[in-house]
Amino acid sequence: MTEPARARAAVPLLHRPVTVHAWEDIVFAHWRHDPGSLAGLVPRGTRPDVVDGSAWAGLSAYVFRETRVPPFPPSGRLGTMTEVTIEVLTVDDRGRRGVAYRTVDTANVPAIVAAHALLGVPYTFAHARARRRGDTLAYRSVRHPARPGRHPVRWVRGRTGRPGGTVQPRHDASFRVVAGDVVDSPLATELTTRAGIHARLLAQTLFWQREHPPLTIRSARLERLEGDLPDAVGMPGLLDREPDSLLVVDGTTVRYGWGDVVR
Repeated sequence: MTEPARARAAVPLLHRPVTVHAWEDIVFAHWRHDPGSLAGLVPRGTRPDVVDGSAWAGLSAYVFRETRVPPFPPSGRLGTMTEVTIEVLTVDDRGRRGVAYRTVDTANVPAIVAAHALLGVPYTFAHARARRRGDTLAYRSVRHPARPGRHPVRWVRGRTGRPGGTVQPRHDASFRVVAGDVVDSPLATELTTRAGIHARLLAQTLFWQREHPPLTIRSARLERLEGDLPDAVGMPGLLDREPDSLLVVDGTTVRYGWGDVVR
């Protein structure tokens, strides 16, 4: 299984790249699930991908640097950002193994606007931060409460459900891991090397192709994991137990390009 999974990343983009990013300090935490429990959380025309006998939901985080939108040069406003995601591993009827994001939390407003309008990827504003000291990587993402009348997209009810009620509780995720030795298992490769993104844009499910060099994957030791961010995206309790797979990936360059309409 390892070699076919690695080959996904080397498939040339069918179209010119839409975005190019340098990924750094990449963390992947994944939990096993019954496929039926995740089926309602993925875009139409896809289903949860069963790997090693289970469907998988994940928490991932990384730092984007040197972001480019070809043919334009690197943009200072899009250049560097931290992203924290909740995701489900997916596969479509053509066998393309991808990922469906339930949320991508970041503080980069231009990226949020562009992703929603053009890609269908559910970016959400949050104060997302990363820190690395040696082999220790730490991430924290906090969605601040939205007060009635101040939400950037829509009015939000308070906790009482009435206008002017208490502010909506914030959602957050915080975790710290220590990177270990290089691993080369089929499962690690399957969980980290995906062919692209399955996303919902208006009435259609789209596939955005992803290309990057073969990844250097490392084991990781968990030091802290807490937060209720999954509650905000229909996956309550995801962080209540230690992940079934915890990996750190060395930096790489990722290119995204248009795939096609899934349905």
